[in-house]
Amino acid sequence: MGGMRRFLTSRGFPARAALALTAAAAATALAGCSSSGRSDPYKIGALPTADTVTKGHAPGHWTKDGAALALVGTVTPGSAAEFTAALSPGTKVVRATVTGGDLADGLAIGRAIHDRKLDLVISGACAGPCADYWFPAAASRRTAGSGSWLGYVPDLSQSPQATPEQQAAEAKLYADSGLDSTKFHTALATQLREVPGGSAAPGAKMWMAGQADLKAMGYPEQAVKGLWLPPNLASANAQARAWGQVVAYQNTLVGLPPAPAAPAATVPPAPSSAQKQGQ
Repeated sequence: MGGMRRFLTSRGFPARAALALTAAAAATALAGCSSSGRSDPYKIGALPTADTVTKGHAPGHWTKDGAALALVGTVTPGSAAEFTAALSPGTKVVRATVTGGDLADGLAIGRAIHDRKLDLVISGACAGPCADYWFPAAASRRTAGSGSWLGYVPDLSQSPQATPEQQAAEAKLYADSGLDSTKFHTALATQLREVPGGSAAPGAKMWMAGQADLKAMGYPEQAVKGLWLPPNLASANAQARAWGQVVAYQNTLVGLPPAPAAPAATVPPAPSSAQKQGQ
């Protein structure tokens, strides 16, 4: 599917999408509403703290928390071995705040999640291998409060560097997890469209899916109804911007930095009395 991979551009927004993104810039100030008790008119959800974002983009390490194993950060080569070493008979849950990382190790972790019938709790970002592999592999999935999102990326089947063994293992995980890989890959290709020549907009590196997208991929209502995922463009834009990601959401590019304000027009100073007399 490598030839199918395309990217979105910021050009050609529907009028309502452009309005939603403009509103999102103002709405970001309200985004902490869900945690502060104030109203959240744009349904943005709680935005992460700067510390959470920093940790989410740094290499992660597995930590134990009772019956849960938690990872905050990116998946790195060696993450799968660390995960396996940390597993115990009492492990029941994987807690993830993941912005991306190594797909091969992420796939191995996904296989273990499936085989051990572990539950997945998403806190904030679940991107890259977390969305591609851990989400379908989990026995159950839930989000920890508002402000969570899935970020799908082209998987190993779309990577020329992946080995045939890795691609076969990926296909088996999808099949064993009940994920319709054809629907998944079609949806991903549809969302990640190429940037036309000459566009200065950065390309979307991942796709932020909503509940309707998950249902279209074949997830049953029961599997997704309890998930908080961005429900609209304003929410998706605020979440993507907070995490420093440019992503595709509903065929629209979100997470772009705010456009710089136009410089104020300069008004020449009024002539002084002396200047007037000299005239």
